[in-house]
Amino acid sequence: MRVSPVRFWPGPPASRRYRSRSRYRGGGMRADAARWGAPPWRIDVELPRSPVPERADVAVVGGGFTGLATALACAERGASVHLFETGALGAGASGRTGGLVLEGTAAGPLPGAEACIDALRALVRTHDLDCDLDLRGCWIVRHQGAETTASPSWPDGDAGRLVVDGEEPGGAVDPGKLVAGLARAALRAGAALHERSHVELVAAGRLRADGSDVSAGRVVVATNAFLERLVPVASLRPALTFAIATAPLAPAALEAVGLGRTPFYTGDLPYLWGRATREGRLVIGAGLAFEDEGRVERLAIEDAAIRASLERLAARTRGLHEALAAVPITHAWGGPIAFREGGVPILAQVASGVLATGAYAGHGVALSAAIARIACAWAIDGVAPPAWGALQGA
Repeated sequence: MRVSPVRFWPGPPASRRYRSRSRYRGGGMRADAARWGAPPWRIDVELPRSPVPERADVAVVGGGFTGLATALACAERGASVHLFETGALGAGASGRTGGLVLEGTAAGPLPGAEACIDALRALVRTHDLDCDLDLRGCWIVRHQGAETTASPSWPDGDAGRLVVDGEEPGGAVDPGKLVAGLARAALRAGAALHERSHVELVAAGRLRADGSDVSAGRVVVATNAFLERLVPVASLRPALTFAIATAPLAPAALEAVGLGRTPFYTGDLPYLWGRATREGRLVIGAGLAFEDEGRVERLAIEDAAIRASLERLAARTRGLHEALAAVPITHAWGGPIAFREGGVPILAQVASGVLATGAYAGHGVALSAAIARIACAWAIDGVAPPAWGALQGA
């Protein structure tokens, strides 16, 4: 295990049919997510019990933002939709993201993914999702020398002082509420959602879930950092990223700090991002850990190197302003993230009737809404996915 800057790997060899290499059953890989700590928000949704079907028009693997939004969109089009999630809904990246909403992809705007914030806004409004969505913008901050006279500015240890360098479209959302809202909307539309249902094989026209074969006209695999467990991918690099949350701050203290009311991220290194929650917590994040074989479920926040990274993050947070010097850190957690070289997401047909998507590189909150539209058009209307998401050999 390494805590280090991002580096990419060439990925596993291509194949047209792939069995899961997970050693975990029942609760699945993401049952191990308890090792990653817990964020301050909850995913509060009750699912009716649904048997594993013999057939579905559309089968979706992965119960995060992309999978749920895709299931919702396809069910609204009249398809019979079954979604399978190895753990609990949102137990991967979606429920553990810090909640920053950013435009486009890490590689910039791409065809079909150039208006992701509009797609998210429309999704939330259309389905009346109560998720604290606030799209008033996002600050880009950068480091300057300690002697800077720019105001406002915030100390960031030996890196100098953070100053606002610009503002871009974006904002924040409550990840737990968004997962729950999407799940309820998908259920209302007629989709069946299967939690703790382990998919062990995906192939053209079918999948195997909990030992039962399911015939499916279309299969969408939206498992992000766990994508290569089920489909052939290249240049996917999964990691665990870290965040902490403070105790709720009084409005006057938040006003004095002046950082976080507008979500922010650094445009340079060392990286830092943050936002304030509705109850006044500061959520601050930075850092990545890589497991040498790419199996992020093996990582735990109690690992010595990760604990040290979280302690450095807490120290950076408390050093931003005197009002934070003694603030309690109530939550510390990690969440899976995945990268592909160049920051271009994966969105590719990897076998006949099988679409894979992931590697959002920290842009997944809004991007997932745009990807779900593309996945639905592929599943229902037969529209080919954009060329930019293709995999070598797929």
